[in-house]
Amino acid sequence: MAYLVGLLAVAPLPFVEAAKASNGTSQDRRDGWVSQPNGRGTFDILWTCLFTIFLCTWVSLHLNVPATHENYWHQFFRKMRWMLQAIMAPEFVLAFATGQKVEARRSVELFKDLDRPAQCPKWTIRHGFYANMGGFVLQPRESAAFPVNSKQLHWLIQRRYLDYPTTTADEVWDKSKADGFQKSLTCLQTAWFIIQILGRAIQHIPITTLEITTLSFVLCTLVMFAQWANKPLDVQSPTILISRKTTAEILLEAGSAASEPYKQTPLDFIDNQSPSWLTEVQPHLQFRTGPRMRPLPRLTNDRFPVIGAGPDAVALFLFTMAYCGLHFVAWDFSFPTSLERYLWRAASIAIGGCAFIFWVCETYQDGHRLGRWERWYAKWRGDGRDGRINTMEKRRRNRRFVPVWEIIIMTPVTLVYTVARTYIVVEVFLSQRSLAAGCFDTVQWSEFIPHF
Repeated sequence: MAYLVGLLAVAPLPFVEAAKASNGTSQDRRDGWVSQPNGRGTFDILWTCLFTIFLCTWVSLHLNVPATHENYWHQFFRKMRWMLQAIMAPEFVLAFATGQKVEARRSVELFKDLDRPAQCPKWTIRHGFYANMGGFVLQPRESAAFPVNSKQLHWLIQRRYLDYPTTTADEVWDKSKADGFQKSLTCLQTAWFIIQILGRAIQHIPITTLEITTLSFVLCTLVMFAQWANKPLDVQSPTILISRKTTAEILLEAGSAASEPYKQTPLDFIDNQSPSWLTEVQPHLQFRTGPRMRPLPRLTNDRFPVIGAGPDAVALFLFTMAYCGLHFVAWDFSFPTSLERYLWRAASIAIGGCAFIFWVCETYQDGHRLGRWERWYAKWRGDGRDGRINTMEKRRRNRRFVPVWEIIIMTPVTLVYTVARTYIVVEVFLSQRSLAAGCFDTVQWSEFIPHF
Protein backbone atom coordinates (compact mmCIF):
# COMPACT_ATOMS: atom_id res chain seq x y z
CA MET A 1 0.00 0.00 0.00
CA ALA A 2 2.79 2.42 0.88
CA TYR A 3 4.46 1.63 -2.45
CA LEU A 4 1.27 2.48 -4.36
CA VAL A 5 0.89 5.75 -2.46
CA GLY A 6 4.48 6.66 -3.30
CA LEU A 7 3.95 5.74 -6.92
CA LEU A 8 1.10 8.24 -7.14
CA ALA A 9 3.48 11.07 -6.38
CA VAL A 10 5.46 10.53 -9.60
CA ALA A 11 3.00 8.73 -11.87
CA PRO A 12 1.31 11.86 -13.34
CA LEU A 13 4.61 13.47 -14.44
CA PRO A 14 4.91 11.81 -17.87
CA PHE A 15 1.33 12.75 -18.69
CA VAL A 16 2.12 16.46 -18.45
CA GLU A 17 4.20 16.12 -21.61
CA ALA A 18 1.47 14.00 -23.14
CA ALA A 19 -0.99 16.80 -22.44
CA LYS A 20 1.18 19.18 -24.41
CA ALA A 21 1.29 16.72 -27.29
CA SER A 22 -2.49 16.31 -27.15
CA ASN A 23 -3.08 20.03 -27.49
CA GLY A 24 -3.34 19.86 -31.26
CA THR A 25 -4.78 22.50 -33.56
CA SER A 26 -7.75 22.17 -35.86
CA GLN A 27 -5.37 21.55 -38.77
CA ASP A 28 -4.04 18.29 -37.26
CA ARG A 29 -7.30 16.65 -36.31
CA ARG A 30 -9.06 13.58 -37.69
CA ASP A 31 -12.85 13.84 -37.75
CA GLY A 32 -15.34 10.98 -37.80
CA TRP A 33 -14.61 7.25 -37.73
CA VAL A 34 -10.97 6.43 -38.43
CA SER A 35 -9.94 2.98 -39.68
CA GLN A 36 -6.67 1.31 -38.74
CA PRO A 37 -4.68 0.52 -41.89
CA ASN A 38 -1.31 1.88 -40.75
CA GLY A 39 -1.90 2.71 -37.08
CA ARG A 40 -4.63 2.34 -34.56
CA GLY A 41 -8.16 3.43 -35.39
CA THR A 42 -11.30 4.52 -33.57
CA PHE A 43 -12.33 0.91 -33.00
CA ASP A 44 -8.97 0.09 -31.38
CA ILE A 45 -9.32 2.96 -28.91
CA LEU A 46 -12.93 2.12 -28.06
CA TRP A 47 -12.38 -1.62 -27.77
CA THR A 48 -9.26 -1.37 -25.60
CA CYS A 49 -10.83 1.14 -23.22
CA LEU A 50 -14.28 -0.45 -22.98
CA PHE A 51 -12.87 -3.93 -22.46
CA THR A 52 -10.56 -2.63 -19.74
CA ILE A 53 -13.40 -0.74 -18.04
CA PHE A 54 -15.60 -3.84 -18.14
CA LEU A 55 -12.93 -5.95 -16.50
CA CYS A 56 -12.27 -3.26 -13.90
CA THR A 57 -15.92 -2.81 -12.94
CA TRP A 58 -17.31 -6.36 -13.30
CA VAL A 59 -14.55 -8.78 -12.36
CA SER A 60 -13.31 -6.70 -9.43
CA LEU A 61 -16.68 -6.58 -7.63
CA HIS A 62 -16.88 -8.82 -4.55
CA LEU A 63 -20.50 -8.67 -3.41
CA ASN A 64 -22.04 -10.20 -0.30
CA VAL A 65 -23.73 -13.58 -0.05
CA PRO A 66 -27.19 -13.49 -1.68
CA ALA A 67 -30.37 -14.60 0.07
CA THR A 68 -31.21 -18.28 -0.31
CA HIS A 69 -34.41 -17.52 -2.25
CA GLU A 70 -32.71 -15.30 -4.84
CA ASN A 71 -32.16 -16.72 -8.30
CA TYR A 72 -29.50 -15.98 -10.88
CA TRP A 73 -31.26 -12.92 -12.31
CA HIS A 74 -31.65 -11.27 -8.89
CA GLN A 75 -27.91 -11.56 -8.43
CA PHE A 76 -27.12 -10.55 -12.02
CA PHE A 77 -29.10 -7.29 -11.90
CA ARG A 78 -27.68 -6.47 -8.46
CA LYS A 79 -24.18 -6.83 -9.85
CA MET A 80 -25.16 -4.74 -12.88
CA ARG A 81 -26.32 -1.95 -10.54
CA TRP A 82 -23.03 -2.07 -8.69
CA MET A 83 -21.16 -2.10 -11.99
CA LEU A 84 -22.95 1.12 -12.97
CA GLN A 85 -22.11 2.53 -9.55
CA ALA A 86 -18.46 1.63 -10.14
CA ILE A 87 -18.56 3.41 -13.52
CA MET A 88 -20.19 6.56 -12.16
CA ALA A 89 -18.26 6.75 -8.87
CA PRO A 90 -15.47 4.15 -8.58
CA GLU A 91 -13.93 5.98 -5.62
CA PHE A 92 -17.05 5.25 -3.54
CA VAL A 93 -16.89 1.53 -4.31
CA LEU A 94 -13.24 1.72 -3.29
CA ALA A 95 -14.36 3.27 0.01
CA PHE A 96 -16.75 0.36 0.60
CA ALA A 97 -13.94 -2.14 -0.08
CA THR A 98 -11.62 -0.33 2.31
CA GLY A 99 -14.27 -0.20 5.02
CA GLN A 100 -14.94 -3.92 4.68
CA LYS A 101 -11.26 -4.72 5.04
CA VAL A 102 -11.00 -2.54 8.16
CA GLU A 103 -14.04 -4.27 9.71
CA ALA A 104 -12.63 -7.71 8.89
CA ARG A 105 -9.34 -6.77 10.53
CA ARG A 106 -11.17 -5.47 13.59
CA SER A 107 -12.95 -8.80 13.92
CA VAL A 108 -9.58 -10.56 14.23
CA GLU A 109 -8.78 -8.42 17.27
CA LEU A 110 -12.28 -8.95 18.65
CA PHE A 111 -12.08 -12.76 18.52
CA LYS A 112 -8.78 -12.87 20.39
CA ASP A 113 -10.59 -12.58 23.72
CA LEU A 114 -12.63 -15.76 23.16
CA ASP A 115 -11.64 -19.11 24.60
CA ARG A 116 -10.82 -20.95 21.40
CA PRO A 117 -10.79 -24.76 21.68
CA ALA A 118 -7.52 -26.31 20.55
CA GLN A 119 -9.21 -28.18 17.70
CA CYS A 120 -10.81 -25.02 16.27
CA PRO A 121 -8.99 -22.89 13.70
CA LYS A 122 -7.70 -19.42 14.49
CA TRP A 123 -9.98 -16.56 13.42
CA THR A 124 -8.45 -14.78 10.43
CA ILE A 125 -9.22 -11.75 8.30
CA ARG A 126 -10.69 -14.16 5.78
CA HIS A 127 -13.17 -15.33 8.43
CA GLY A 128 -13.96 -11.66 9.15
CA PHE A 129 -14.76 -10.96 5.51
CA TYR A 130 -16.86 -14.11 5.29
CA ALA A 131 -18.88 -13.26 8.42
CA ASN A 132 -19.46 -9.63 7.46
CA MET A 133 -20.64 -10.58 3.97
CA GLY A 134 -23.37 -12.82 5.40
CA GLY A 135 -21.47 -16.09 5.21
CA PHE A 136 -22.74 -17.28 8.61
CA VAL A 137 -26.50 -17.70 9.07
CA LEU A 138 -27.97 -18.29 12.53
CA GLN A 139 -30.73 -20.87 12.72
CA PRO A 140 -32.35 -20.54 16.16
CA ARG A 141 -34.68 -23.29 17.38
CA GLU A 142 -38.22 -22.87 16.04
CA SER A 143 -37.35 -19.42 14.65
CA ALA A 144 -36.58 -17.77 11.33
CA ALA A 145 -32.95 -17.93 10.22
CA PHE A 146 -30.98 -14.73 9.59
CA PRO A 147 -27.36 -13.76 8.78
CA VAL A 148 -25.03 -12.62 11.54
CA ASN A 149 -21.91 -10.54 11.16
CA SER A 150 -18.66 -10.89 13.09
CA LYS A 151 -19.73 -8.73 16.06
CA GLN A 152 -23.00 -10.60 16.46
CA LEU A 153 -21.27 -13.96 16.07
CA HIS A 154 -18.72 -13.00 18.71
CA TRP A 155 -21.54 -12.09 21.14
CA LEU A 156 -23.33 -15.41 20.51
CA ILE A 157 -20.15 -17.44 21.08
CA GLN A 158 -19.20 -15.45 24.16
CA ARG A 159 -22.59 -16.23 25.76
CA ARG A 160 -22.51 -19.91 24.76
CA TYR A 161 -25.40 -19.74 22.30
CA LEU A 162 -23.03 -21.10 19.66
CA ASP A 163 -19.84 -23.10 19.67
CA TYR A 164 -16.64 -21.61 18.28
CA PRO A 165 -16.78 -22.05 14.46
CA THR A 166 -14.86 -25.01 13.09
CA THR A 167 -14.76 -23.58 9.56
CA THR A 168 -11.15 -23.13 8.48
CA ALA A 169 -9.80 -20.30 6.33
CA ASP A 170 -9.23 -22.79 3.50
CA GLU A 171 -12.86 -23.95 3.72
CA VAL A 172 -13.99 -20.33 3.51
CA TRP A 173 -11.83 -19.79 0.44
CA ASP A 174 -13.11 -23.01 -1.09
CA LYS A 175 -16.56 -21.38 -1.25
CA SER A 176 -15.11 -18.57 -3.34
CA LYS A 177 -15.86 -18.64 -7.06
CA ALA A 178 -12.72 -16.66 -7.77
CA ASP A 179 -11.74 -17.49 -11.32
CA GLY A 180 -7.99 -17.43 -11.71
CA PHE A 181 -8.38 -16.92 -15.45
CA GLN A 182 -10.61 -13.85 -15.02
CA LYS A 183 -8.30 -12.23 -12.49
CA SER A 184 -5.23 -13.06 -14.56
CA LEU A 185 -6.91 -11.62 -17.65
CA THR A 186 -7.81 -8.46 -15.74
CA CYS A 187 -4.30 -8.04 -14.39
CA LEU A 188 -2.72 -8.65 -17.80
CA GLN A 189 -5.11 -6.28 -19.57
CA THR A 190 -4.67 -3.49 -17.01
CA ALA A 191 -0.89 -3.96 -17.00
CA TRP A 192 -0.75 -3.80 -20.80
CA PHE A 193 -3.01 -0.73 -20.78
CA ILE A 194 -0.75 1.06 -18.28
CA ILE A 195 2.34 0.15 -20.36
CA GLN A 196 0.69 1.54 -23.49
CA ILE A 197 -0.25 4.81 -21.79
CA LEU A 198 3.24 5.18 -20.33
CA GLY A 199 4.76 4.44 -23.73
CA ARG A 200 2.63 7.11 -25.39
CA ALA A 201 3.47 9.62 -22.65
CA ILE A 202 7.22 8.96 -22.87
CA GLN A 203 7.20 9.33 -26.65
CA HIS A 204 4.94 12.42 -26.45
CA ILE A 205 2.15 10.77 -28.44
CA PRO A 206 -1.31 12.28 -27.77
CA ILE A 207 -3.63 10.43 -25.37
CA THR A 208 -7.43 10.62 -25.50
CA THR A 209 -9.72 11.61 -22.63
CA LEU A 210 -11.27 8.14 -22.81
CA GLU A 211 -7.86 6.61 -22.08
CA ILE A 212 -7.27 8.97 -19.15
CA THR A 213 -10.68 8.05 -17.72
CA THR A 214 -9.94 4.36 -18.21
CA LEU A 215 -6.64 4.84 -16.40
CA SER A 216 -8.57 6.21 -13.40
CA PHE A 217 -10.65 3.01 -13.38
CA VAL A 218 -7.47 0.96 -13.47
CA LEU A 219 -6.13 2.83 -10.43
CA CYS A 220 -9.27 2.13 -8.41
CA THR A 221 -9.35 -1.50 -9.55
CA LEU A 222 -5.79 -2.23 -8.45
CA VAL A 223 -6.50 -0.83 -4.99
CA MET A 224 -9.84 -2.69 -4.78
CA PHE A 225 -8.10 -5.96 -5.62
CA ALA A 226 -5.68 -5.28 -2.77
CA GLN A 227 -8.49 -4.45 -0.31
CA TRP A 228 -10.62 -7.47 -1.29
CA ALA A 229 -7.70 -9.90 -1.60
CA ASN A 230 -9.06 -12.03 1.26
CA LYS A 231 -12.78 -11.66 0.54
CA PRO A 232 -14.39 -14.71 -1.12
CA LEU A 233 -15.96 -14.01 -4.51
CA ASP A 234 -19.54 -14.91 -5.50
CA VAL A 235 -20.30 -17.20 -2.54
CA GLN A 236 -23.70 -18.79 -3.16
CA SER A 237 -24.46 -20.80 -0.02
CA PRO A 238 -23.79 -19.65 3.57
CA THR A 239 -22.68 -21.72 6.55
CA ILE A 240 -25.64 -22.57 8.82
CA LEU A 241 -25.05 -22.24 12.57
CA ILE A 242 -27.69 -24.00 14.66
CA SER A 243 -28.58 -22.71 18.12
CA ARG A 244 -30.48 -24.67 20.76
CA LYS A 245 -32.19 -21.48 21.90
CA THR A 246 -35.10 -19.73 20.21
CA THR A 247 -34.81 -16.13 19.12
CA ALA A 248 -37.24 -15.10 21.86
CA GLU A 249 -35.11 -16.81 24.52
CA ILE A 250 -31.94 -15.12 23.29
CA LEU A 251 -33.59 -11.69 23.37
CA LEU A 252 -35.16 -12.30 26.78
CA GLU A 253 -31.84 -13.31 28.30
CA ALA A 254 -30.17 -10.23 26.76
CA GLY A 255 -32.30 -8.06 29.05
CA SER A 256 -33.03 -4.37 28.55
CA ALA A 257 -30.40 -4.03 25.82
CA ALA A 258 -32.70 -5.99 23.47
CA SER A 259 -35.96 -4.41 24.60
CA GLU A 260 -36.46 -2.21 21.52
CA PRO A 261 -38.08 -3.73 18.39
CA TYR A 262 -35.49 -4.64 15.78
CA LYS A 263 -35.39 -3.10 12.30
CA GLN A 264 -32.97 -5.40 10.47
CA THR A 265 -32.37 -8.58 12.49
CA PRO A 266 -33.14 -9.62 16.09
CA LEU A 267 -29.50 -8.91 17.02
CA ASP A 268 -29.69 -5.20 16.13
CA PHE A 269 -28.87 -4.36 19.73
CA ILE A 270 -25.37 -5.74 19.09
CA ASP A 271 -24.84 -4.30 15.61
CA ASN A 272 -27.67 -2.94 13.45
CA GLN A 273 -25.74 -2.80 10.14
CA SER A 274 -25.81 0.99 10.37
CA PRO A 275 -25.36 3.16 8.43
CA SER A 276 -26.81 1.69 5.23
CA TRP A 277 -28.32 3.27 2.13
CA LEU A 278 -30.89 0.54 1.42
CA THR A 279 -32.14 -0.08 4.93
CA GLU A 280 -31.89 3.42 6.44
CA VAL A 281 -31.38 6.28 3.99
CA GLN A 282 -33.94 5.16 1.40
CA PRO A 283 -36.74 4.59 3.95
CA HIS A 284 -35.96 8.01 5.42
CA LEU A 285 -36.34 9.57 1.94
CA GLN A 286 -39.52 7.58 1.25
CA PHE A 287 -37.86 5.64 -1.59
CA ARG A 288 -38.69 2.08 -2.56
CA THR A 289 -36.48 -0.08 -0.38
CA GLY A 290 -35.10 -3.58 -0.40
CA PRO A 291 -34.76 -6.20 0.83
CA ARG A 292 -38.15 -5.93 2.51
CA MET A 293 -38.17 -9.21 4.41
CA ARG A 294 -37.50 -9.13 8.14
CA PRO A 295 -35.30 -10.46 9.54
CA LEU A 296 -33.00 -9.49 6.68
CA PRO A 297 -32.39 -12.52 4.44
CA ARG A 298 -28.96 -11.16 3.46
CA LEU A 299 -26.50 -8.49 4.53
CA THR A 300 -26.61 -5.55 2.13
CA ASN A 301 -23.53 -4.42 0.21
CA ASP A 302 -23.99 -0.72 0.90
CA ARG A 303 -23.16 -0.37 4.58
CA PHE A 304 -21.26 2.92 4.77
CA PRO A 305 -17.66 2.29 5.73
CA VAL A 306 -16.59 3.19 9.27
CA ILE A 307 -12.88 3.37 8.57
CA GLY A 308 -11.71 5.50 11.46
CA ALA A 309 -8.83 7.94 11.44
CA GLY A 310 -5.89 5.59 10.90
CA PRO A 311 -3.57 4.82 7.98
CA ASP A 312 -6.40 3.21 5.98
CA ALA A 313 -8.37 6.46 6.01
CA VAL A 314 -5.31 8.45 4.96
CA ALA A 315 -4.48 6.01 2.14
CA LEU A 316 -8.09 6.02 0.92
CA PHE A 317 -8.13 9.83 0.91
CA LEU A 318 -4.91 9.91 -1.13
CA PHE A 319 -6.20 7.39 -3.67
CA THR A 320 -9.51 9.25 -3.94
CA MET A 321 -7.71 12.52 -4.61
CA ALA A 322 -5.40 10.74 -7.09
CA TYR A 323 -8.45 9.38 -8.94
CA CYS A 324 -9.96 12.88 -9.11
CA GLY A 325 -6.58 14.39 -10.00
CA LEU A 326 -6.13 12.16 -13.04
CA HIS A 327 -8.88 14.12 -14.78
CA PHE A 328 -6.75 17.26 -14.50
CA VAL A 329 -4.19 15.60 -16.79
CA ALA A 330 -6.56 16.37 -19.68
CA TRP A 331 -6.70 20.07 -18.72
CA ASP A 332 -4.93 21.15 -21.93
CA PHE A 333 -5.96 18.24 -24.15
CA SER A 334 -7.34 18.98 -27.58
CA PHE A 335 -11.17 18.88 -27.56
CA PRO A 336 -13.53 19.15 -30.54
CA THR A 337 -14.66 22.59 -29.28
CA SER A 338 -13.43 25.14 -26.75
CA LEU A 339 -16.70 24.83 -24.83
CA GLU A 340 -16.06 21.13 -24.24
CA ARG A 341 -12.58 21.89 -22.92
CA TYR A 342 -13.92 24.47 -20.46
CA LEU A 343 -16.69 22.11 -19.35
CA TRP A 344 -14.13 19.36 -18.78
CA ARG A 345 -12.06 21.68 -16.64
CA ALA A 346 -15.12 22.71 -14.64
CA ALA A 347 -16.19 19.08 -14.20
CA SER A 348 -12.70 18.06 -13.04
CA ILE A 349 -12.68 20.83 -10.43
CA ALA A 350 -16.22 19.91 -9.35
CA ILE A 351 -15.38 16.23 -8.88
CA GLY A 352 -12.26 16.98 -6.86
CA GLY A 353 -14.00 19.63 -4.76
CA CYS A 354 -17.09 17.50 -4.09
CA ALA A 355 -14.97 14.52 -3.09
CA PHE A 356 -13.00 16.70 -0.67
CA ILE A 357 -16.18 18.18 0.88
CA PHE A 358 -17.67 14.71 1.21
CA TRP A 359 -14.54 13.50 3.00
CA VAL A 360 -14.59 16.43 5.44
CA CYS A 361 -18.27 15.92 6.29
CA GLU A 362 -18.06 12.14 6.63
CA THR A 363 -14.86 12.28 8.67
CA TYR A 364 -16.43 14.71 11.12
CA GLN A 365 -19.72 12.81 11.37
CA ASP A 366 -17.97 9.44 11.70
CA GLY A 367 -15.89 10.83 14.58
CA HIS A 368 -19.00 12.28 16.19
CA ARG A 369 -20.87 8.98 16.02
CA LEU A 370 -18.01 7.14 17.71
CA GLY A 371 -17.14 9.89 20.19
CA ARG A 372 -13.66 10.25 18.68
CA TRP A 373 -13.59 14.04 18.98
CA GLU A 374 -14.55 13.91 22.67
CA ARG A 375 -11.70 11.48 23.36
CA TRP A 376 -9.18 13.56 21.43
CA TYR A 377 -10.31 16.74 23.17
CA ALA A 378 -10.06 15.06 26.57
CA LYS A 379 -6.50 13.93 25.82
CA TRP A 380 -5.56 17.41 24.63
CA ARG A 381 -7.14 18.95 27.73
CA GLY A 382 -5.22 16.56 29.97
CA ASP A 383 -7.53 16.73 32.98
CA GLY A 384 -7.65 12.98 33.56
CA ARG A 385 -10.96 12.34 31.78
CA ASP A 386 -10.99 9.88 28.89
CA GLY A 387 -13.84 11.61 27.06
CA ARG A 388 -15.57 8.33 26.21
CA ILE A 389 -19.28 8.37 25.48
CA ASN A 390 -21.49 5.67 26.97
CA THR A 391 -23.19 2.94 24.97
CA MET A 392 -26.64 4.57 25.08
CA GLU A 393 -25.27 7.87 23.75
CA LYS A 394 -23.41 6.04 20.96
CA ARG A 395 -26.60 4.24 19.95
CA ARG A 396 -28.53 7.53 19.98
CA ARG A 397 -25.94 9.06 17.65
CA ASN A 398 -26.04 6.02 15.38
CA ARG A 399 -29.81 6.36 15.04
CA ARG A 400 -29.30 9.95 13.85
CA PHE A 401 -26.38 9.18 11.57
CA VAL A 402 -27.68 11.63 8.89
CA PRO A 403 -28.11 14.96 10.69
CA VAL A 404 -29.92 17.90 9.10
CA TRP A 405 -26.72 19.90 8.55
CA GLU A 406 -25.20 17.04 6.56
CA ILE A 407 -28.31 16.72 4.38
CA ILE A 408 -28.23 20.48 3.67
CA ILE A 409 -24.57 20.34 2.65
CA MET A 410 -24.47 16.99 0.86
CA THR A 411 -27.62 17.42 -1.26
CA PRO A 412 -26.16 20.13 -3.54
CA VAL A 413 -22.70 18.51 -3.37
CA THR A 414 -24.16 15.20 -4.56
CA LEU A 415 -26.10 16.97 -7.33
CA VAL A 416 -23.02 18.84 -8.57
CA TYR A 417 -20.91 15.66 -8.43
CA THR A 418 -23.53 13.69 -10.37
CA VAL A 419 -23.79 16.32 -13.12
CA ALA A 420 -20.00 16.66 -13.39
CA ARG A 421 -19.40 12.93 -13.44
CA THR A 422 -22.16 12.38 -16.01
CA TYR A 423 -20.62 15.02 -18.26
CA ILE A 424 -17.20 13.35 -18.11
CA VAL A 425 -18.67 9.91 -18.89
CA VAL A 426 -20.58 11.33 -21.87
CA GLU A 427 -17.77 13.60 -23.09
CA VAL A 428 -15.15 10.85 -23.33
CA PHE A 429 -17.29 9.25 -26.02
CA LEU A 430 -18.46 12.44 -27.73
CA SER A 431 -14.86 13.59 -28.11
CA GLN A 432 -14.12 10.52 -30.25
CA ARG A 433 -15.84 12.28 -33.15
CA SER A 434 -12.83 14.57 -33.59
CA LEU A 435 -9.39 13.68 -32.21
CA ALA A 436 -5.90 15.02 -32.69
CA ALA A 437 -4.25 13.17 -35.57
CA GLY A 438 -1.49 11.96 -33.27
CA CYS A 439 -4.01 10.01 -31.17
CA PHE A 440 -4.03 7.41 -33.94
CA ASP A 441 -0.26 6.97 -33.93
CA THR A 442 1.09 3.84 -32.28
CA VAL A 443 3.95 3.49 -29.83
CA GLN A 444 7.29 2.68 -31.49
CA TRP A 445 8.31 -0.11 -29.13
CA SER A 446 11.58 -0.65 -30.99
CA GLU A 447 12.83 2.66 -29.59
CA PHE A 448 12.83 1.13 -26.11
CA ILE A 449 15.20 -1.64 -27.17
CA PRO A 450 18.89 -0.73 -26.65
CA HIS A 451 20.73 -0.77 -29.99
CA PHE A 452 23.79 0.68 -31.65
